[in-house]
Amino acid sequence: MVQTEHIDPTALALFAIAIVSVPLALSNLWTDGPMTNFGLYFPFLGFIILVCALMAYLANNPFGFVVLAIAGSGVFLAGTGLDSWTFIAFAIVFAICLVWSILMKTPKLLSAVLLTTTLVFLFFGLMDPELLGASDGLRIATGVIAVFNFLEACWLGTALATEGKLLPII
Repeated sequence: MVQTEHIDPTALALFAIAIVSVPLALSNLWTDGPMTNFGLYFPFLGFIILVCALMAYLANNPFGFVVLAIAGSGVFLAGTGLDSWTFIAFAIVFAICLVWSILMKTPKLLSAVLLTTTLVFLFFGLMDPELLGASDGLRIATGVIAVFNFLEACWLGTALATEGKLLPII
């Protein structure tokens, strides 16, 4: 994580990721099927995450730039209607970023966010009727993982925004 003059851009991106996680969790846990009509919700939040990626680039944070650019692209494109294989492709790239995160010894919660994001993208891809389909088990697993993604992103976003004063950066 890198500090700009005012705030770590990763903190804002993490809050946007947390906001994205809520409807994913709710739609998979309390409705008959996964959320598919995102309107402008996901593209707008994806754009915010892409702006954070640019801020990370300007702050000379290559890891933050790459991961946030991928996350922003994934969220933006998810709102425009990705096919199952593109969701799975994003999951593979997030898994690579997870390995990179572990090797770079970033905060453990960042690796946890990358893990849950990988699983959400993977499970959304697998919910395609031509693959596994949106079984109750897969939808519940996706919903629970999205809840964890929300909690992890909120914790780390708060920790980074307060420079560890309110919550520890773990």
